[in-house]
Formats: sequence, C-alpha cells, structure tokens
Amino acid sequence: MYESFRRRSCVNRKPPFANVHVLLSLMLCLCLGCAARHEAGASCPAIEMSAVVDTQTDSSKSVTLSDTTTILISRTPLVVTDDITGATASQTDDQWILNFTVTEDAAKRVHDFTKQHVGRSLALVVDGKVHGTPRIAGAIIGNRYQIDGLNRADAERLATAISNGCRR
Repeated sequence: MYESFRRRSCVNRKPPFANVHVLLSLMLCLCLGCAARHEAGASCPAIEMSAVVDTQTDSSKSVTLSDTTTILISRTPLVVTDDITGATASQTDDQWILNFTVTEDAAKRVHDFTKQHVGRSLALVVDGKVHGTPRIAGAIIGNRYQIDGLNRADAERLATAISNGCRR
C-alpha cells in the first residue's frame, strides 16, 4: 500500500528545477509587492524634542514657529524618531493629539535635562515645523508624551508611520 501511494503521488511530479523556478517567482512577486506598499505608505516623520537655547552657537540651529517667529534650538535633540517605540492619535475636544512612548534611554535623557533646566523651554518639532515650546515646570518623569495642536490627518499619518515600524 505504501509503495502504491508513493508511485501515485510521484508520477506527476515536476522536475526539481521547476519547483525552484516557481518558488523564486513567488519570492520576487512578494518582494516587489512589499516595496510598492512601502513606497505608497506613510513617509517616515522627523520628530524631535530639543532644548530651546538663548544664543547662536555651533551647537544650535534656528527654526521658525507658525507665526514666523524664529527661535534657536539645540542641534542635539533629547528625543528623535528612532527613540519612539509606539504612537497613537487621539482627539480631545476639537484638537488632535499624537500620543507617543519612547525608550527608557530617551526618557532618562528627558528626565535628567528637565530636572536641571526648570523654567527653560523645550521645542517639539515635527517634520521641521515647531508644534510647541512648553516651559519646563519640573522634572518630567515617565516615557509617555504628547504633541497637541495637530489636525486629524497629520496626527493619524504620524501615528500610522510610527506604528508601522518607521525608523530613520
């Protein structure tokens, strides 16, 4: 019986090179599909949390606020896109918010900086646009932050890009 089953199942088998050809064709289609989906997907946002500084130096750069005012921020951000581990978009009243979590290392940098710089300001920059310059009231504890003042499309675009594993 075993011999009979083996003969029936092997009689119409394709030669091994045909199976390899089919397998390679499927892999190529899968790779092309993934590449097309990645290109069509949300672009990787540039998110920074940086210290606002008073004077122009080699370690600072200028950024423009929405009202065209220019401020100086540190060239070395406390948090960048790569530090973000997850994100969601939510709505409070008529305002959309990007909620995000960061690595423990980034949270420690923020905590240490804010502990030493109470009364100073931070800049929240998304894709080169400043979304706020909150004043530090005390040491920031934890690894969950928010950027508010976004419209729905931007909040959802940023959350989707970050949640899909976008890294610079």
